[in-house]
Amino acid sequence: MNILLTNDDGYLSGGLMLLTEKLSAMGHNVYVVAPDGNRSACSHSVNFYKKLLIQKLDSYCGAVQAYICEGTPADCVKYAYSCLGVKFDLLISGPNNGDNYGDSSMYSGTIAAAEEGTACGIKSIALSRAGYNVAFSSAVEYICKNLGELSKVDIPYTLLNINVPNLPLTDIKGVRVTHQSMSANWDDYFEATDDPQRWFHTGDKLTITGEVSDITLCDEGYIVIVPITLERTNYKAIDLLKGLES
Repeated sequence: MNILLTNDDGYLSGGLMLLTEKLSAMGHNVYVVAPDGNRSACSHSVNFYKKLLIQKLDSYCGAVQAYICEGTPADCVKYAYSCLGVKFDLLISGPNNGDNYGDSSMYSGTIAAAEEGTACGIKSIALSRAGYNVAFSSAVEYICKNLGELSKVDIPYTLLNINVPNLPLTDIKGVRVTHQSMSANWDDYFEATDDPQRWFHTGDKLTITGEVSDITLCDEGYIVIVPITLERTNYKAIDLLKGLES
């Protein structure tokens, strides 16, 4: 397969390097276009009417071609789709350093890159590993072992958002397909700094209970798959809003 890889953690991410190496060793034609640095929480922002520095690397973990881009993850996918002249069979964005479930999905550059791939007509997966600054091996191993089955999923305007617990693959309870939680899983707040005009945005992770969703299932030790659609229309609300028509 011709596989496009990107992420929002930057091209030096150990997860992206490991996935590139493993997929290349499996005989796939791997192409990498990734940000030149961390773009976490940039969501689906893109740079229009702006010159972007995009550099080709001499080599990168066995990839056929690899580029670094000073833009966003969505910029990376747009460039690959428009300029590389390759018909991609699959796009994988990630593995992300940390979870992308619940309302965190709104901010994720990892998911946005997969959304961009889906909009371009490429079957796309967003891959995240729960926990920060820990091994990526379980997420990479899961994708590589199940690549054939996952790559067959072809639902119009839909990507797969996959979160893998921070556990050895042998300790993971199984795989569950579920829905995205609408619960806020972070308590955001701002801390003052020495400069009264500058504030530090941080937060604490919240524990979500009382529901069956991507958050609770992943936290219980399951690999969680959520199908995310590009269609954002709330069809149930259309009839409720008919009174606004004239």
